[in-house]
Amino acid sequence: MKVKKAVVLLALSLIVLASGCLVKPPAKVTFSIDKTTVPPGGTFHIIVTINNTGKVGLVGATLLLSNDNFQIIQEPKFPPVLKVGQSTQLVWIIRAPSKPGIYSFQVSLELRDELKRTWTGFYSNFRITVSTEENVPVRLTLNVSAPGKVFGGNKFPVTVRITNGYDEDIELLKVNFVPLPGMKVLKAPAPSKVIPPNGSIALRYTFKAPYAYREGFVSVILQYRIGTAEKSTAKSFSIQVIWQPWKATTEQLKEAYGENYSWTASGHIVDKYWEEKYNSSSLFNATVFKPATLTIIGNASSEYQAAVELYKWIRAVYNFTDNTTTLNPKELLRKESISPKEAQILITAMLRSINIPARVVSLYNGVDCTIHPVTEFYTADGWYVIDFSHDFIGTLDEYLASPYFPRVYQLVMTKGYRLVALKYGAGLHDHVDVTNQFMGDLEDRITKVIMNRIKPSLRSKLDLVLSGLNQQERLYALFLFASAPNNVELNEVLSEWSTDKIQKNIKVMYEFYKDIPWRDDFTYYWRVFKGEV
Repeated sequence: MKVKKAVVLLALSLIVLASGCLVKPPAKVTFSIDKTTVPPGGTFHIIVTINNTGKVGLVGATLLLSNDNFQIIQEPKFPPVLKVGQSTQLVWIIRAPSKPGIYSFQVSLELRDELKRTWTGFYSNFRITVSTEENVPVRLTLNVSAPGKVFGGNKFPVTVRITNGYDEDIELLKVNFVPLPGMKVLKAPAPSKVIPPNGSIALRYTFKAPYAYREGFVSVILQYRIGTAEKSTAKSFSIQVIWQPWKATTEQLKEAYGENYSWTASGHIVDKYWEEKYNSSSLFNATVFKPATLTIIGNASSEYQAAVELYKWIRAVYNFTDNTTTLNPKELLRKESISPKEAQILITAMLRSINIPARVVSLYNGVDCTIHPVTEFYTADGWYVIDFSHDFIGTLDEYLASPYFPRVYQLVMTKGYRLVALKYGAGLHDHVDVTNQFMGDLEDRITKVIMNRIKPSLRSKLDLVLSGLNQQERLYALFLFASAPNNVELNEVLSEWSTDKIQKNIKVMYEFYKDIPWRDDFTYYWRVFKGEV
């Protein structure tokens, strides 16, 4: 009996260990809020400090609110990797309910590590009073003065005024900023260590705006000590950064785009193979194109907005056919009908004419480099893709997580095709091989896009689904999820289907279709997955 009991206890212990119940949490997490009373529809901050005390790096954090009356209006950007021993402070900006009352809610945090594991069990409880009256006196006031709009690459001032409303000294410990991506603090003052009762200090900072469109909130986090207690408070201010490269100087463009600045030049859009195949030159002059392009984009505030306006204009003005007759951008402007390939040539020329790095990228099978061309244009956030064949415009990662990339992936992996950026030179084929730009870290990049499409509460389930698949099955599963025609269908499957059912369906489908040429639009396989065809 004793032996049997020991075996049972050992089995139970193994089960507990397998479930992670006795595994040490990977981080120490603390939560705080900067206000307990807010006006109806007002905002407050949830400040989360994460100290990686585990054994591997952390790569993501998801904040969950138990009360649907509260809305997250801005999430922080998690570091690429929070290494072991490092800590970070993240700020979520929350909008309170519009109806006055006392609200209780729980905040929980899910952490994702480099091994694609999701960790839970970090939570805190808060109570917020939503009132039209100020019930709690403000002991420490934090006010920020900053411009509401700046232009990319410009410097701008930010003044933080701290007023001590306590009846004793406060000691300033740290002033941190959570800027928008790419925004930098160039100059920071050395603040006074102590602010006396009713005292006030002004801290003046110099920021530099990124060469990119940005719109959102910059947060200031103040850590201070009063008596023996350490406290934090935060303040956010809204700002918009406008970036219009067609108004920038050559020096600004070179700083903004680095080595990719070369893709703004006039000249040939594609290589000699294209020009010989279609008996046409792709040579263009950016100066000639610029006035017409500026008229089309209007008052666009970024490269992406300009590209969208050009895309919509081409779609509205031309009839689309399958017949490619010319590669000359100037001739294309005068046509009534164009092919998708001609549209890629035209929009590439237009983008370059307004100083946006742009190039045609196509599949290359060792002979032909005119297979499925798309246009790429560059921004501070990376490359974007325009695909007229599939009515697509978005980031490169969004393209990878679209129904149109899996067939490209299959041709690269099974047929040896390469993805090349076309460049005119002395030879017939003068390409820049960009295959790794598309294929590198593919699983992680598609996963991130899908994670943003699903409800935060389902992200851990997606991790669980993927953990039960081998590498090839995982990528096939990601292609399937990415091909869901809308977020509603994707969330329904992940919430209503069991993990086991999802995994079994994926395994069966992958085994059946893995050696068959996939369709150009992977949405078909999503419908098969759901049992609709």
